Amino acid sequence: MKKALIFDPYLDTLGGGERYILTFAMGLLAQGYSVELAWGNHETIIAAENRFGLDLSKIKINKKAFMLFTGKTSLLRKFLFTIRYGLIFAVSDGSLPFLFSKKNLVHFQVPFKTIGGNPIINRIKTIFIHKFVYNSRFTAKVHETHFSKRKSFILYPPIDVQSIKPGAKENIILSVARFDSPSHPKRQDILIDAYKILYKSHPDYQLLLAGGSHGESETLETLKKKAGSLPIKFIVDPDFDKLKSLYAKAKYFWHAAGFEINEETDPEKVEHFGMTTVEAMAAGAIPLVIAKGGPKEIITEESGFLCANAQEIALNTQKLINNDKLLNKYQNSAIKRSMEYSQASFFVNQKKLL
Repeated sequence: MKKALIFDPYLDTLGGGERYILTFAMGLLAQGYSVELAWGNHETIIAAENRFGLDLSKIKINKKAFMLFTGKTSLLRKFLFTIRYGLIFAVSDGSLPFLFSKKNLVHFQVPFKTIGGNPIINRIKTIFIHKFVYNSRFTAKVHETHFSKRKSFILYPPIDVQSIKPGAKENIILSVARFDSPSHPKRQDILIDAYKILYKSHPDYQLLLAGGSHGESETLETLKKKAGSLPIKFIVDPDFDKLKSLYAKAKYFWHAAGFEINEETDPEKVEHFGMTTVEAMAAGAIPLVIAKGGPKEIITEESGFLCANAQEIALNTQKLINNDKLLNKYQNSAIKRSMEYSQASFFVNQKKLL
């Protein structure tokens, strides 16, 4: 049986990128690979199963591989260790690893403006890398200034759209994004500003801010203070079943990552794709998001709104609230558009990559 090794240095953050990586692992299993995950404990895998609703029971934890990727070791040892694998899929932290398996894939979830390490050594490393795998055209465009376009492969994230269904809609506006995301802040504060505008004319609507948080969070506490007595509810660390129920009830989905960021000079600080946006669309929640980064590839003129600021988010939401016919049109288009990012599409394209 072919052996595959996967390494993601951010696995314990359990964000959208981690769903991507673990779904990639499941695709490898379906292609006849035995899959090992370079990680230091089983607890993270259990938490991932609960968060994402994935069956990861056939994936093995390889602690030695984790130490190899995260610690200092000789090039010879890396060669002898990695050459045993038929495939290695490694998530970049902004640098390039030395990989020597039969098929080496380096995945960029973040559009790093610069690549760490010695430029000459990096050129040598790229000789052994068969493909650079990107989660969006936006991410690829940034990195194609560093690497050959011929080695580019865009593999959009897998969204479990089949299990996310519209429900009985309520007067709910939803946002799903990590509260602690220092690399690219999700800017829920802008959504609170938008809600303050909307609340004046539509106090019957509630804003739900859902997302992961590592323990005590200064960002979360600051947002709660900003929300004050407004009907804004914070839902911390929801599992996937909870998220699906929220998506089902929500009429609108707001997202503000990238606000006030120049995506040309600071591409890593905007949304690189936007998995939760697609999840919301699958449930018929109309997306109104800041027009930066990956979401510009997701949202069409018929399926949502790309906005510049809090005021545009609020005003476009008002327009939909006041026009049921327009609301239904956008809901149907959002659902249809989301299907292009299904897990089935991901596995088809993954197979092409392999």
